Amino acid sequence: MADDEHPGDPSSILRGIEADQREAQRAFAPNVVLLYSIWGIAWTVGFLALYAAFVPVEQPLIPLALGLVMGLGVLVAAIVLSAVHSARRSAGSRGPSMVQGAIYGNTFGIAFTLMGLLGWRLISLGVPLEPMLSYWVAATCLIVGILFVVGAAMWNDRSQLVFGCWTFVVGFASVALPPPHNLLAGVAGGVGFLALAAIQAARPQFISGRITRGTDG
Repeated sequence: MADDEHPGDPSSILRGIEADQREAQRAFAPNVVLLYSIWGIAWTVGFLALYAAFVPVEQPLIPLALGLVMGLGVLVAAIVLSAVHSARRSAGSRGPSMVQGAIYGNTFGIAFTLMGLLGWRLISLGVPLEPMLSYWVAATCLIVGILFVVGAAMWNDRSQLVFGCWTFVVGFASVALPPPHNLLAGVAGGVGFLALAAIQAARPQFISGRITRGTDG
């Protein structure tokens, strides 16, 4: 007999609640294909520009100032777009969901501002620019990785967990490589993000979905 013939059936009620929760999560969680693409383009372009400003050592492909401007520009663009998108996705919600989206979106800008200020302080204290590349790459991976893992926990979203874990892998790879070649780890990370965006768009079941199922006891 159909479930709608038993409107008081506890199992039917629980299934309905779970379906409503999934719909709400889809409505207010960030579009991970868009986020993958934003960060993929930003990392690929930014780290390639920085790498071109350091190699070959005798005569770099582009001036250092241009590489820094391009790298910083695409990073700032990625931060702003991610923050605005996250805030807009939660704009239609009320209560905790709205607060979560606002905090999550604004944390991007705050974390990267602190990272930039710390980097500036270290340089002003005399740390050479080339060794600072290890800081810039690893710190970027640390911030992005943590924020997306937190986002995965907030929205019970496996795709964001994959994104965050891949970012940590890139961070470890960047520490293992000497500068300026550690910038290539950032390029590989960007290409990986674009690949994840393509997989998410074509075969979302491979990397997306809920991390946990059912309700907590």
